Amino acid sequence: MKKAYRLLIGSIGDDSHSIGMTLLKIAFKESGFYVKHLGILNRLDDFFYDAQAFDAIFISCMNGHVDLYLEDFPRKLNAFHLGDSRPRVWYLGGNLSVQENEESVIRRYLDMGFDYVAPKPVSWDVIKNRLMKDFHLKSIKKKDIFHSSEDEIQPLQRLDEVDDTPLSDAQYLALRKEILGFWPTGKEVFTTDIRKNHADLKKNFHHAVLNRMNRNKRPMVQPRTGVAHVKDEIDILMMLRTHGLDISSVQLDAASRKKMFHQAMEGVHRTQMGGTSFLNGFPIPVHGVQGIKQIIDAIDTPFQIRAGSPDHRFVYEIALAGGASSLEGGFICYLFPYDKHTSPLESLQYWKYIDKLAQWYYRQYQVIINREYFGALTCCLIEPTIPICINIIQALLSARSGVTCISAGIAEQGNRAQDIAAIRVLDQLTRSYLAKYGYRNCTLSTVFHQYMAAFPTDIRKARDLIVNSSTTGTLAGASRIMTKTPVESIHIPTRHDNAEGLDLNREGIEKAFDTSYDRMKVDHEVRVLERQVHAVMGKIEELGRGSIARGAMRAFQEGILDVAFSPSIYNRGRLLTARDKDGAIRFVNPEIMPFENQLCDFHREKIQERMVLDRATRIYELLEKDLTRIWKNDFKVWPLDGTYLL
Repeated sequence: MKKAYRLLIGSIGDDSHSIGMTLLKIAFKESGFYVKHLGILNRLDDFFYDAQAFDAIFISCMNGHVDLYLEDFPRKLNAFHLGDSRPRVWYLGGNLSVQENEESVIRRYLDMGFDYVAPKPVSWDVIKNRLMKDFHLKSIKKKDIFHSSEDEIQPLQRLDEVDDTPLSDAQYLALRKEILGFWPTGKEVFTTDIRKNHADLKKNFHHAVLNRMNRNKRPMVQPRTGVAHVKDEIDILMMLRTHGLDISSVQLDAASRKKMFHQAMEGVHRTQMGGTSFLNGFPIPVHGVQGIKQIIDAIDTPFQIRAGSPDHRFVYEIALAGGASSLEGGFICYLFPYDKHTSPLESLQYWKYIDKLAQWYYRQYQVIINREYFGALTCCLIEPTIPICINIIQALLSARSGVTCISAGIAEQGNRAQDIAAIRVLDQLTRSYLAKYGYRNCTLSTVFHQYMAAFPTDIRKARDLIVNSSTTGTLAGASRIMTKTPVESIHIPTRHDNAEGLDLNREGIEKAFDTSYDRMKVDHEVRVLERQVHAVMGKIEELGRGSIARGAMRAFQEGILDVAFSPSIYNRGRLLTARDKDGAIRFVNPEIMPFENQLCDFHREKIQERMVLDRATRIYELLEKDLTRIWKNDFKVWPLDGTYLL
């Protein structure tokens, strides 16, 4: 019978992109500890509920506001000790406060009852050495382990009832009345002149995509924007237009993403009083149809809405009624990277509504609405196979609902050959599967997201990344580039930062026409990705038995589809990836996937070669370097081909 120290780890708060505790889980497991990982987006009670069975409890918070979540910790800890007095170790770490100095933070939480406090991220070796000392001081011994520490996944019920059938008109209209009644601005949808709001064809997204395909090999560029007030948003978009913006868009603010519309409205009022935006995006529910219409009347480009959570039915109704013609998101890509508890079955119904909404606009108003999918997922170390398959799945479901304008997106990872191949395979195989299922009339465009993980803090390297990233996107033939700014890792970008980002993108696009690349390497990456995508899609079709949605859900349950660092309790979280010696992303444990032996051997050899050259003995060592090297500026040039380990 195995003996081991038992660790309970997890994150508290609202940060849906925390990856540190997953790294900690991998490191401790590789060193023989028994680990239960609660994941992220936990409450304090979640830790106390499980704490009795563990020797050490690790609580992490990355949003700088841990005080909001631990106010009741001393009382709960005291009550816990009354019920079970056995010694335990309590650790707190992450990015704990945006206001207090480190000494003050450490003192406060040690006084609360924690044994160790790290107010800023620290290395695993520091944590392990401190932990072993605390175990010794408290005479905590290893205990018998009766089962594996494999993280549990929430099972899905009634999967046999899942199908790809779109909402009927009657279902849509019944839901619509309820959804638009959720907030006062919903009634504007029924009173505005929708045909008039969409009358200017040059502001239609589908029209812009067709023009680009017919006339121009240069990708369109699109920055992310979003502030609290309509006038400020208009000023930003009009200024960025003079720097080459092709597609205008807004990101929804965090409060509105969670349907906390009262808080979003308060943010608008505080902005009006304070002068600077108190929101991290544009609050569509607060400004309503008229707010969207004011923006679109003031600009001369298509307008897209980008959000970031499972349910945006209300928001997207408002957006389309005001004149927006493109909606981002899908039942997988807006669920697994952003949400912990929503079931894929619920998410599927939310996005069937959105697809029906797009189809409704074509039938009722002869307006083609673009549907875009975000394949970057959690942004960190994403081997392209999974996001390509997720794009294909969502494209097929939208097409089944009658959507005819589709955009498929994927994020840059940093190896030019692999990134070029990813865009090309995304385009080719999405078209192929749409044709296979009979949807040959769809217009498809591709979106290249510039590097989405933590950006370099060295402004010079950040600028170089942006220029060369846009060169990669152009060489790949992407229809559009979602742009970044040089200050991504320093502060929230201003309009001037966005303008500089656009200027750098234009420089990189022009540079592409005088840039050569290794075509043989690209062709090899294309062949690898094609085989892998066909293998995964074949398994999804087999599991679905006639339903792509059902097959996708079963693939997540079995771990064939698996999103790295996802907060979702419906995601296995077992599939690991790391960079090879050239910076390309490879599968660490490819045997989980339905790949032939030759493909599995390819990935294992690439990872083993990297470990030897990097003198690494554990996978954790690779992951820690891969997840921190770019923002630490510990790379020579961008892209990383041939230079990653130099």
